[in-house]
Amino acid sequence: MSRICLLILILLLAACVPAQQSNVRRFDLIIQNQCSGPNQTVFFYINGEFIGTVRGSRLFPGLREGRYELRAEGTQPGQPGHLRFSRSLMLEKDTVWTLCP
Repeated sequence: MSRICLLILILLLAACVPAQQSNVRRFDLIIQNQCSGPNQTVFFYINGEFIGTVRGSRLFPGLREGRYELRAEGTQPGQPGHLRFSRSLMLEKDTVWTLCP
């Protein structure tokens, strides 16, 4: 009898796994770079990982809900006016981060 209960429990747990994964909420992050000069294009990082460059606006779709550390830095270090930006973000909805508003 205990083997049957164990088998039923395993099957119930296995059935729950796909349902939990489908409940993961995802949101879009838009970086709007309104900077000029040495910051017109920035290197963009999420949680310390280089993601790419942003000039104008760029969409990063489908990020999982959660905490993120964002960083952007002008692509011309050493130039007058070179900037670094950082932001801690709890992503719970679609979000826009505007640089040099």
